[in-house]
Amino acid sequence: MKKILFIPVILFLFQWSTAQVTNEAIPRSWGLSISKNNVPVKDLPAIDFESVKKQDAVNDKLLGVPYRFAINIPAQINLFDSGSWTVLPNGDRIWMMEVHANDATTINFIFDRYDLPEGAELYIYSKDKSDRIGPYTAKENQPDGQLGSWVIRGDHVVLEYFEPAAVKGLGRLSISEIGHGYRGLSKADEVNAKMLNNSGPCNVDVLCDPNFGSSNGQDWTPVRDDFIHAVARIIIPRNGATFTCTGTMINNTNADTVPYFYTANHCIDTADGATGAFNGSNYSFGFEWYTNTPDCATFNPTQGPANPSQVLSGAVLRANHSGSDTALLELNQTPPASWDLYYAGWDRSTNVPSSQLGVHHPAFDIMKLCRNDQPAVNQTISFGGAIVDIYTVGDWDYGVTEGGSSGSVLLSPSGHIVGELLGGGAACSGTTDNGSPDFYGRFNIAWNGGGTNSTRLRNWLDPANLGVSVFDGDYFSTLSVDGIANEQADWSIYPNPVDEILNVEVQETARYNIYDITGAVLMTGVVEQNKPQLNIAELRSGMYFFSIELSGKREVKKIIKK
Repeated sequence: MKKILFIPVILFLFQWSTAQVTNEAIPRSWGLSISKNNVPVKDLPAIDFESVKKQDAVNDKLLGVPYRFAINIPAQINLFDSGSWTVLPNGDRIWMMEVHANDATTINFIFDRYDLPEGAELYIYSKDKSDRIGPYTAKENQPDGQLGSWVIRGDHVVLEYFEPAAVKGLGRLSISEIGHGYRGLSKADEVNAKMLNNSGPCNVDVLCDPNFGSSNGQDWTPVRDDFIHAVARIIIPRNGATFTCTGTMINNTNADTVPYFYTANHCIDTADGATGAFNGSNYSFGFEWYTNTPDCATFNPTQGPANPSQVLSGAVLRANHSGSDTALLELNQTPPASWDLYYAGWDRSTNVPSSQLGVHHPAFDIMKLCRNDQPAVNQTISFGGAIVDIYTVGDWDYGVTEGGSSGSVLLSPSGHIVGELLGGGAACSGTTDNGSPDFYGRFNIAWNGGGTNSTRLRNWLDPANLGVSVFDGDYFSTLSVDGIANEQADWSIYPNPVDEILNVEVQETARYNIYDITGAVLMTGVVEQNKPQLNIAELRSGMYFFSIELSGKREVKKIIKK
């Protein structure tokens, strides 16, 4: 299993970047003198949140109910009879619309018509410009013409659509629902108003020491370091509301980067094998949302980035099985090679894991971990009208899970998936957990599932028919894509996060630069094949960008300095 870690970046600071949905690109209007005074505002109707909170107080205690964070309001917004247009001197034009949801913590959008021509861009951002996502482009067009957006924090949000003159009038945008978020952000905490700290204080940020307090000798650090690049938060619109769960990229025996994504069946709310009835076009997947200044189960607030910097849209259901509470999705977009996500390995044997690790997003919060130092317990329970075979984690030794963690993986000491979170009673009691158990659907049961392609994992995760019980995970950069070498396979950097010494493996002498987040060059020089080590001890803790010039081409990757 490869342990070279890096987080490639697509950043507007660098001209060689390629377009994708991030929270880093700058909306077109921000660099232009466009008056916002005439932008129409749509005020959403008030919601009876007392009733909503009463429902949540019941549902949050139930097994198999995903975490609801927004109520969806019907809307009729489109490019033709809503918003306002500004025509630019070169003939390009920009459409803008503002949405106001009183006291909303977040706002998200469900498009019943999304069809953008090449060159067009959609941005969504808070009115105060403190949070943004985009550009959504033609790459997000889906066969059924639907799309779900990521969330933007705040109660005033602007939609901005840029259309080049060459494709004037070809774009189609129509919004059918708007998600009015009501939890996932503390309104009282304006300084840290970043959708952080909604989970309990006993939760452990994922970059805390995963071995803290353990006496069994198991080193979870390499496993944790892989899975921070595999786990994503899912936004799931359904039944007039928006929910969230956790899921994980997963490898198959062809090792061909098919973007399979593993989560819980109860998150998707679809009958076993009903893949044709499933509509995942409105789903959104946010990867690599974690902080390099972690809080490790204290009452101090986590400080970190506002949102995931990497978002993908849409998925199809390949298999689901209520008897193991398992769902396997295939994302509609292959994650860009530059992200170099980790595709997790799995273990379908009946070996009970002697200790376990979980990586998850509790209560719509930033990525966390949890650890159990005792063997899991095989049990069978009745759940949702089905008999489910589970692993029980009796009591977490470090960290915990909450609503929103549903679908997150249970990992064996060797770093293989053995199950996914169904639910449980585990919660915080101050800065420690309450001692209650959690229940995980078993991967080995889901392997053959209900005996059909649409109810089992086997056909999808073992297309090579190897018949193996255990299969390793790996990074995108070392997995083949139709037999063509990845464009970044000729160099790598590790470890990441890094203390002092950064290893840069290259096949030729190359010039490098290290930038801070403002684009300022902090270090520059030459790295050689026989001198791969760079001392970066002088850099302060934080996030930086490492660029390198190889064969006349410049590439950039993100590094985290501890």
